[in-house]
Amino acid sequence: MYSVKKMEEVLSITLLIGILIAMALVVLGSILYLLQYGSDPLQVELLQTDATQTNIKKIGQAALTFSPAGIIELGLLVLVVTQFLRVAILTWFYAVTRDIWFTIFSGFILLVLIGSLIWRN
Repeated sequence: MYSVKKMEEVLSITLLIGILIAMALVVLGSILYLLQYGSDPLQVELLQTDATQTNIKKIGQAALTFSPAGIIELGLLVLVVTQFLRVAILTWFYAVTRDIWFTIFSGFILLVLIGSLIWRN
């Protein structure tokens, strides 16, 4: 019913599209940042971890206002979501092919990834 070859094609297309979108967003944000602040000295706030947006809603709002840092962070978020999607697709594929052990392992990994995204100190 579901072949390994077809699953490899779906995964490779998913990863390629996700990586290309992430790369395009990071490059666009970097170009916008250099156009706005290229002649200024480097801001110390950019080197501190507190200056970055950690909330998905804030990242989306910053990207919608065409903030260079927001667009770069959106690109990085797309890169992370691509990996979530990869693990979810693999979990689904293993479940459909009734491979119990790989379904359990990849499902556990997916739960850990989701938990790490939700659980914050």
